[in-house]
Amino acid sequence: MTEASPLAAAVPYYIFIIVVLLALLRLVRRTFANYRGTRFSIVRTVVFSAVYVAIGFFFSALSYINGVTSLLAVPQVVLGIVAAFWAYRYTGEKVAFWKETDGSIHFRGGVAIYIIYIIGLVARLSIDVLFIGPSMFSFASGTKLAGIALYGSITTDLILLFGVGLLIGRSIRVARRNSAIKQGREIVLGAPAA
Repeated sequence: MTEASPLAAAVPYYIFIIVVLLALLRLVRRTFANYRGTRFSIVRTVVFSAVYVAIGFFFSALSYINGVTSLLAVPQVVLGIVAAFWAYRYTGEKVAFWKETDGSIHFRGGVAIYIIYIIGLVARLSIDVLFIGPSMFSFASGTKLAGIALYGSITTDLILLFGVGLLIGRSIRVARRNSAIKQGREIVLGAPAA
C-alpha cells in the first residue's frame, strides 16, 4: 500500500480553511448589515446562532484534543452564560427596531458584539494555522500545544466563547423584541435617523 503524499493529506485542512474564511466573510457582511439595518427573520436568526455556536464549540474541542485541560470547560461555559445575560441586557437599549411601509420589522445595532466574535474567531483560527496546521484533522493525541501556543489557545477560546455568548444573548433579545412588536406589546415607528 502506498503512502499518501503530504499535500494530499493536507487537502482537507486547506478546504477547511477556505470554508472558515468564507464563513468569516459572511460574518463580516452580516456585521455590516446589522450596522445599516436588516429585516428580521427568526429562521435566519436561529440558523446563524447555531452556526456561531457550532464554530465556537468546534474550535474549543480542538483545543482539548491538542492539550488544553478539560477542566477549562466549566469556566468557558460560565463565561458564555454570563456573556449571554450581559448581551441580553445590553442590547435592550442598543438595538433599534422599526417598521417599514410594508409592515416588515427591521432592526440594527449591537455591532460591537459581532466585532468581539470576529476577533475571537480570527485569533483562534490563527492559533490553528500557525501551531497545529494540517494535523488538526488527525484528532489524535499526537499534536500537543505547549508554551505560548497553549496559552494562546486558551485565551482565544475564552474570547471566542465570550463572543458566542454575546451573540446568543443578542439573538434572544432581538427575537423577544420582534415577538413583542408583532403581538402589539411594543410599538415601533418608522426607520430611525442614520
